Amino acid sequence: MEKFLFEEMQMFSADLTVFLKKTFFILPTWKWIALAVGITLAFLLRPVVQWIFKQLKIHNPIAKRYAKSFSHYLFRFEIERPLAWIFIILLLFALDDGLELNGKFVTYYEYLLKAFLGFHAIRIVYYMVDAMGYVFADLASKTESKMDDNLVPFATKAIKVLVVVMGFLLILQSFGLNVMSLMAGLGLGGLALALAAQDTAANLFGSVTILVDNPFQVGDWVKVKDMEGTVEEVGFRSTRIRTFYNSVITIPNAMMAKETIDNMGVRPFRRIRQVIGIAYETPPDMIKEFCDRVRYAIRQDHTVIPDTVVVNFNGYADSQLNVLVQFHLNVFTGTEEMEHQQAIFIEILKIAAELKVDFAYPTQTVYYRGGGESDQQQQQLQQPSAQPS
Repeated sequence: MEKFLFEEMQMFSADLTVFLKKTFFILPTWKWIALAVGITLAFLLRPVVQWIFKQLKIHNPIAKRYAKSFSHYLFRFEIERPLAWIFIILLLFALDDGLELNGKFVTYYEYLLKAFLGFHAIRIVYYMVDAMGYVFADLASKTESKMDDNLVPFATKAIKVLVVVMGFLLILQSFGLNVMSLMAGLGLGGLALALAAQDTAANLFGSVTILVDNPFQVGDWVKVKDMEGTVEEVGFRSTRIRTFYNSVITIPNAMMAKETIDNMGVRPFRRIRQVIGIAYETPPDMIKEFCDRVRYAIRQDHTVIPDTVVVNFNGYADSQLNVLVQFHLNVFTGTEEMEHQQAIFIEILKIAAELKVDFAYPTQTVYYRGGGESDQQQQQLQQPSAQPS
């Protein structure tokens, strides 16, 4: 029978000592009691330890003095929670050594503690990678190149995935499993998995191609096939585009890498082109005056590039005379473009109303050529002939 810890101190009666030394489910009763008390105290101590770490985080002079530093971003996360758990788990390991636990129980007990320790250690490293991502994002925003602005979030996500995978493998390694043998065994199924994940692999390589080729930036207005909107995020598998009716389109990166992308966001100027149809009855002098006044009105807008303004009568259509109106706006967003385009188009309507220039609409005139001797003969042939009595 295992010796009772307080047996020599004679703190308990003989009967109680026998009861405490009695083995109950692998361990002596006194060890069960000590273990339960220790775990309870540890859990009661955890909020206190977490509060202490939180106070240290709040009053950290480095994070306050150096804005946008690694510690500043790191302490934005609840770093005190996993730190408190790690401290408590280390105390529980010390309790294990103090009680000299043995047998199968201690194996499972330590496995459980190692799993929790690994989980919270992964959380801390995960937060650290996020904090470094914010630091590098700040540095990337100061450079002229836009490629690093897309590369930093992508690299941050990749490293976080690597941290989770490697942390999980290290936890398995701490359990006594041979991770290398396990990975080698999984290699046989890797081929089948790769065949099943062809689309995923294609999307991953597509995302790398997008980052390297850099056809657009986050925030650019792009057109892909019949889809149009503002790029919100470039992920591992897909690119998210916010449409102008405020929905989100998710396009696989494999498709984005091989499709033609019309990047409207890199235009130095926004071209406006409109063909106005006026009635054929409009006099030539009126057409010239209309074009001159529209051209002058367009140039009054401060966003219009004056040298690009074209307003000319340029063609005959089936039911209208075509007046080409074309100019470029020096604006940066689609909203600005729509506002200035609307103001100019309304001004054109006002000019047309003042000059009494009518806008044409699709019409068709049908000419019927009737009458004449041939028609009378045709009518006689169609009448029934009289029979003799």
